[in-house]
Amino acid sequence: MRLSTLGFFILVLAVVFALLRDEVGRVGVIVFITGLAVTVGGVSAILALFQTIGAFGEAQTVYAHVEALAATAVVLVVASFGLLVAMFVGAYLVRMAVP
Repeated sequence: MRLSTLGFFILVLAVVFALLRDEVGRVGVIVFITGLAVTVGGVSAILALFQTIGAFGEAQTVYAHVEALAATAVVLVVASFGLLVAMFVGAYLVRMAVP
């Protein structure tokens, strides 16, 4: 890690800790982190979904088609559950941050 990267990391932490001192700042940090988590999870889910749908194009046998369908269903269920959990955790943290 370069010294400039460490300095930037310390600066970012200082800004976040300064924001966390106030209620509005706490809510802002929670919403930002929750939004970032949902965005990253959503993009990852879409990329995984593209991969599983691409497996349909490569499938030769009936078993391969069923496997691709099952993989698509698993990706949809797991991604939906993960995004839902991230949003509910964010909402819970906002409720706990505001008295």
